[in-house]
Amino acid sequence: MRLLKLSVYLCLVLLLTSCESVADSVAEVQAQKTMRLYVTVDWEGRSLDEENLEAMQQFRQRFPNIPMLQLLNPTYFVRPHPDYARLASDIKSTFLSIDTVGLHVHAWKSLTKHCGVAYQSDYSFADISETCKVGDCGYTVSLENAYSQADLTQLIGCSNDILMQHGFGHSVHFRAGGWQMGPKLIAALEANGFIWDSSVIDAELLLTRWHQDSSMIKMLRKLHPTATPLDQPYQLTDQIMEYPNNAALADYTTSKQLVALFQQLVDAEKTVMVLGFHQETAADFIDHLAEAIPQMEAIAKAHQIKIEWHAR
Repeated sequence: MRLLKLSVYLCLVLLLTSCESVADSVAEVQAQKTMRLYVTVDWEGRSLDEENLEAMQQFRQRFPNIPMLQLLNPTYFVRPHPDYARLASDIKSTFLSIDTVGLHVHAWKSLTKHCGVAYQSDYSFADISETCKVGDCGYTVSLENAYSQADLTQLIGCSNDILMQHGFGHSVHFRAGGWQMGPKLIAALEANGFIWDSSVIDAELLLTRWHQDSSMIKMLRKLHPTATPLDQPYQLTDQIMEYPNNAALADYTTSKQLVALFQQLVDAEKTVMVLGFHQETAADFIDHLAEAIPQMEAIAKAHQIKIEWHAR
């Protein structure tokens, strides 16, 4: 009888201990916070150099679990080229199946002409002449400042159609060239069915390469006067969610700066970080991301934060 009572007691002790362990595990999981990180790629429409495509391919091999939001510029497909299918294949060589394709527009003259929109050469955010009789120009022309809402609506719709014609599907994600987005462009995005934008940025993040008195900084301060690196997603319109580019792009941020920005978000208990790079300069700057990611993951682990990589 005493042995039976002892056995029952031991069973109860083990059961309670097991329950406590399960409860502790559940509490630990519930207490764990999550951060969503978005790696975006701006395809500028300028060039498709092999060294940049290879740099992207190598990054994908090293981080096959990280999806990318590939923001494509259709201008590659409106300039003369002997093999547009090969061009599309080169672009897709940097993709993984977990990626999302979006739209990125700079008002290149070749693109506006193709889309039946009168080209505008004023309002360069780089303070350069965007008038050309040969070749292509317009890369630094501010979409919001230079074009009407009607022209932007036509340009965005046409740009999406071009990408669809070359096998990239219909885009609902967007970033404006030079982050030059305001009320006219927002209305144009709505008219074309876009639901996700990442054109808001704190101009201070770009001071590593742009002067305080440059048109880029002045324009962005006017377009996004309240933006900060701590900004989080918010409802831009009833249709469009804004995901601020709160960590800029790798051309402007070293790995050390990216880690510092991540730490700021963690300390402020923020949950979304939007970073990225340009395809045209991937060979020079994508390593900033590659070096920062393991350090960011270590910070997250130390704070019991789970990182989730997103592309939509």
